[in-house]
Amino acid sequence: MSRDLLLPSQHTYIPAIGITRATHKHSWGRMGVATVATPDQLCGEARRIGYTGKDDDALALYRLKIKLGGGLPTVTLPSLYIVEDGCFVDYEQWCQAQSSEPQSASV
Repeated sequence: MSRDLLLPSQHTYIPAIGITRATHKHSWGRMGVATVATPDQLCGEARRIGYTGKDDDALALYRLKIKLGGGLPTVTLPSLYIVEDGCFVDYEQWCQAQSSEPQSASV
C-alpha cells in the first residue's frame, strides 16, 4: 500500500470559526477544521492539548484529526499545531521561523 493512500495530501488547514490566533486567554478545546481550498466544508477536528506557556498570550497547541472521506477513518496528523494568521501552522516550523528572524537592535 502506498503512503499516498494513508496520509492526506498537503493542505493548508484553517479553523472553521473565524479566529486569527488561539492563545491561553482565547482558545477553544475543540473546533472544526477546513482547508483554504474549501473553507465551508469541514474536514476534521482540532483538539487543544495544551499551551506553549502559562501567560495569557501563550499559544494554544492543537492536534488535528482529519477525515480522509468516504467511510475511511480519521487520521491524526503527526505534528502539533498553533493558530497563527487564521491558519493552523506546524509548531516546530513556527518556532524555527521565529528564531531565524533578525532581532531589532535596541538603541
